[in-house]
Order: sequence, then C-alpha cells, then structure tokens
Amino acid sequence: MSAALVLTLASLLAGATVGEQIFETLYEWNLLSYDLPANGYVPQNNLFTGLEVYWDRIFLALPNLRSGVPATLTWLPRPDSPQASYIDKSPALQPYPGWEWQGTAGNCTGLVSVYRIRVDRCNRLWVLDSGVITTLDNFSPVCPPKIFVFDLKTDTLVRNIILPREVLRPNSLLTNLVIDYEITGTGAGPTLGAGNFYGFHQQPQQTCDDAFLYMTDTANAGIVVYDIKNDAAWRVFHPYMLPHPEHCTYNIAGESFTLPDAVVGIALSPETAPIFGYPTQRQERVLYFQPFAALRLFSIPTSVLQTPPQIDADLRVRLVFEKSSQSASLASDPTDGTLYFNPVSDLAIASLRPGNRRAQVVVQDQQRIQFSSDILITPRDNYNIWFVTSKFQKFFRQTYDPNVINFRVMRIVRTPYNLDPHQALK
Repeated sequence: MSAALVLTLASLLAGATVGEQIFETLYEWNLLSYDLPANGYVPQNNLFTGLEVYWDRIFLALPNLRSGVPATLTWLPRPDSPQASYIDKSPALQPYPGWEWQGTAGNCTGLVSVYRIRVDRCNRLWVLDSGVITTLDNFSPVCPPKIFVFDLKTDTLVRNIILPREVLRPNSLLTNLVIDYEITGTGAGPTLGAGNFYGFHQQPQQTCDDAFLYMTDTANAGIVVYDIKNDAAWRVFHPYMLPHPEHCTYNIAGESFTLPDAVVGIALSPETAPIFGYPTQRQERVLYFQPFAALRLFSIPTSVLQTPPQIDADLRVRLVFEKSSQSASLASDPTDGTLYFNPVSDLAIASLRPGNRRAQVVVQDQQRIQFSSDILITPRDNYNIWFVTSKFQKFFRQTYDPNVINFRVMRIVRTPYNLDPHQALK
C-alpha cells in the first residue's frame, strides 16, 4: 500500500537555527562562472547536477546539456576549510584536474559530459562520463561512456574504464553511480576498523577494488553493474525503471516542463555491519531506485545486482513508497537507513524511514529549494546533509533571471554526535 508525503514541517523553517545555524547556504551564484582560458562560454547554459564532498574540497559536475559548458568537472575549497577564506561566496569554478581534461569531445581522451561523481574509501574520485553532449537540444553521443578514477592525493588518473558495448544502448545516458563495498556471499560482513573515527567500514583482506559500481541509464532505462575487481559488466532491467507517462511533466515554483527521464535517483541501504551503536541485525542490503518521471520509489537486493541476470530471473524488485511529487535526487543515511529526496513540487527536502507510511519534510523553502539533483550524507563532515539546488525549470525553459540567485550549495548541520536529523532539528 502506498502513502503520500505528509507536508508537516519538523519545527524547522528556512533560515531557522538551533543554537547555531543548521540550515545554511555555503555557495551561491546568479550564473555559474569560471576562470576561463578561452572563449566558448555561454553562462545561461551552465548548470550543475552532481556534488561530492572531500576533506578539503567539494566537487561539482556540470553536464553538457547545451553548448557553451567549458568545464564538466570542477572543484572549490570546502567552505569550512582555510582556503575558503580567500574567496567570496560566489567563486569562479575551477576545472578538475585541469583545463587540458575539459571539452575533449573531439578526441574522447578526456572529460566530455559528467553528471555525478563519487569518492571511495580509498581517496579516489570516480567520475562517470556519459559521452553525450547537448543532451537537451539534439542528444549527440560523441564518445563512448567511460569511468575515470583519480587519486585525490596526487590528482592523477589511476584508472580509465571503457564499458563494453553489450551493456549499452544506442541512446544510453549514464547519469548516476554508487559504490558498493559489501560483496554478497563472502561470509561475515564488514567490520568497523580500530581507530576509524568517521564510520568507514573496513573489510579485512579487501583491496580498494573489491567493490561494485551501480550506474543508472536514464535515457534507455536500466542499471549497469560493473564488477571492479573482475573487470566485468552487465545490465539489469525492470519495467519499474521506466518513466511513467503520467508523470513526465513537472511543476516547480509555478513553471512546468516535460522530460521523460527514466531511472536516475539511486541509494544504498546501510551495510549489514553495525555502526555507532545501531542494531547489529540488519535486513538484506538493497539498492533503492526511482525514475525522475515517476512517483514511486523501489528497491532491489544488491545480491541480485551482483549476479549476472538470467532470462526470466526474479529480480525481487519491491515498491517502497509513493511520493507526493517527482524527485531526481535520492540519498541514504549510512547510519540508520533514512532516505532523503527532493519532491520538486513541494520545494522541500524530505526524509523517509523505510517501512514507514509517511515521509517528513526536513526543510522547505520556496526560493532556496526548488530543484535538487544531488543529496549527500557524508562521513567526511560528521554525516551532515549536503545538497545542491538550482532553478532547473528556468534552465530548461531558458527563462533565467541573471539578477537573482539561481544556484546554491547547501548544508544541514547536525548536532555533533547526534546522528538523528529529526532530533537535531527539533
């Protein structure tokens, strides 16, 4: 049985504080800018969709949705790092790892169009490059989809993965990824290592490459699975990954647009090992997924994903929840499994405890929270909740007002050592 989002604020309105500022804008821009070495920049055609938080930096992914995007992967100092004191609140984006990697659609050796990025527990940045440019105008696949892996200690490329043709389709658009370090069928689950203060689970006798990647194909519905250790890939499809024809039109802050996006939001339930005193017995690990053009949220066991699919195999996909509005973003708290998403018509960030029939609004703001494409609960910042927001409806309709703020990097700061966001925000 489905249940709709209950719009009851958890005693937190925009700009509210509890002892200290807990809902804050870290960076904001009218239009995104760069320290440009060359021409070709079209300000109104630049929009970020991906966010990642490292110890001293944040990374922003800007896909080539329209022409005039000079850098598809950028970085800024973390706002709470010493370097941030030297820049203002609307800084120019810096290319990562450098300008020579950007805009390489002509030769396919560098970065073409990146939607999201993730840092693994070995301090490596995984970059999923769709290889598709001008996606909203004429959808041009100019390069094969690739995965670049950079060592963040040296900012050098350590791996370049080209996915096999059999897992792709002519109009594939790979937009999102998660890294799964819990491999099924390996006996005991991961344990929390001694001296590990940030909640990373460490598996004995495991290398950095004992993991799986799950990637969304948003144009031709499916999830691509990549076995990092064995350099093998396969594709998983279920009809629930398709867009729903009745939910392809979105209404955000009074403006509507139509986009038949399939599966894009994905998040992993917590690992089966305990963390910070939470119960040691956990259910089978699952990957949550949702099409953007849909209201329903689903789950699929990671044990199913990690096994190459057989014809007519039961994928054990289950309905988890029905939302009040579409959402592109989805994140899971690794400590207790709470899910976070952005119901776009509600102009809010909402949370859901799996198994509950009601979701709860965490923050709501008609100006600052319109469209959020990426949400993170990061152990590199006390499990605080980070997210990016934009006025995507205005980007899509090309109705930007350059005199107002259109883009933000935001954070909900939790009370130290209190990992329950609802308790922290009351």
